[in-house]
Amino acid sequence: MGKAIMFMIFMWMVVSIGGGVAQGSMPMATTTLAADITATDTTITVSSTEGFADTGFIQILDERIGYASTTAITFKGNFAQPMIRGAQDTDAVAHVAGERVRTIESSMLNQSIGYKLATLTDTSGVIAFVAIPFAFISLLATFFVLPLTFLGTDFEILTYIWGASSIAIIVTIVISLAGGRRV
Repeated sequence: MGKAIMFMIFMWMVVSIGGGVAQGSMPMATTTLAADITATDTTITVSSTEGFADTGFIQILDERIGYASTTAITFKGNFAQPMIRGAQDTDAVAHVAGERVRTIESSMLNQSIGYKLATLTDTSGVIAFVAIPFAFISLLATFFVLPLTFLGTDFEILTYIWGASSIAIIVTIVISLAGGRRV
């Protein structure tokens, strides 16, 4: 059983790293702030979010901001995964409309996982007791879906095989824990 789990973790790491390399870096996307924001705002309105990852980090001047979702013109967090102002050892400050908002160059997979790790490590204020467990579960959920889009649609079946194998490993662990040791 231990070898099967180690194999699954090893394959997930290899495919995740390979997928990030094969996808290449995320293109540099920029936009501008459409409205002033304070150092504590949790929704950032911009001209357009086209070209930005669904989850990740943006940078406005020297501040890095982690966001959980986007709409056509906003970056925002939610109750379970809040926006992280002043992420990655930067300071949260107020910004004025017209300032440049840009991506932090990295692969899309790294952007998503990086945000989830930041949610675990950065302070979330009053809702930390809710945000941290959801971020941990969200991070673990990435294990069940391999980033195989770089292989094309012909290999999409591998994603389903991986998901079924992962669920089988979890069920096996639960059954072995529930059964205890039989003599």
